[in-house]
Amino acid sequence: MSLCCLKLSLFCGPLHIFKYLYLREYSSTQTLQISILCDYVTFCLVLGYYSLHYMKYTHLFFDMDGTVSLSRTKILPKMKDLLTTILKDRTIVIISGSIESQMSYQMEGVPIIKMCQNGNHVILPEQDELWNEPLTEDEKSEITEHANKILAVCTHEVPNRNDLLEIRGAQISLSLYGHHADPVIKRAFDPDFAKRKALLAQFPFESDKIEVKIGGTTTFDYFPKGKNKGFNINRFITHMNWDKNECLFFGDALFPGGNDETVVGVIETVAVTDPEDTILKLQELL
Repeated sequence: MSLCCLKLSLFCGPLHIFKYLYLREYSSTQTLQISILCDYVTFCLVLGYYSLHYMKYTHLFFDMDGTVSLSRTKILPKMKDLLTTILKDRTIVIISGSIESQMSYQMEGVPIIKMCQNGNHVILPEQDELWNEPLTEDEKSEITEHANKILAVCTHEVPNRNDLLEIRGAQISLSLYGHHADPVIKRAFDPDFAKRKALLAQFPFESDKIEVKIGGTTTFDYFPKGKNKGFNINRFITHMNWDKNECLFFGDALFPGGNDETVVGVIETVAVTDPEDTILKLQELL
């Protein structure tokens, strides 16, 4: 039984106990009338609760790595099944720092709306491109200069030093351990984000054009200033003429400095710790 159903039963159960105990004092006609009234109230409660908790959110937004999948890996079969079921009466939007091909690989053919590179490249399930806004050469140079300062003080061993900086078009991502390294090792590398927070405190990134956020399990995401997940989700909702009250976002980095933080205040959010937690909270919602 889901938490939602449990909450509802805690109210409806006493209502029917009242009906059973109270009606013994009345005539058959009065008993029938009150019984019908109690049943009607129960029906209205169930219908209202269903409408509020099941049908309210028709557009579900998700972060990718750490929320629907582990870093750069395919979604689990049970996640795929759950998302496929949700798509029967809802829209699913995934927003990630990754490029389109990587997102397609991880989503295993699930027909979602892809907001790539923190939403600065958006592709609909029919492969229609809404917008694509790549970095300029000057912006790329500014980012790599800051990234190199961080790498200069990192003394830990990595599987492949050529796998740390990834230029994606509308975004550049710096992984402290390696973009294609073992996801289990990556998850253990900086599980509480402390290493990356300390590095940003040591090397604050001051720019008029670019901002940086902590993303994934080992990564810093650099993208045009202001064009973060929150900004791009807001303009996408406006473009689609959706109601924000019908939108809900799931993410594992909603904390200050995390790359999901900017969604807070744009639409309602749900904090998760990993894909398993996302599945549990989705099932509770449904």
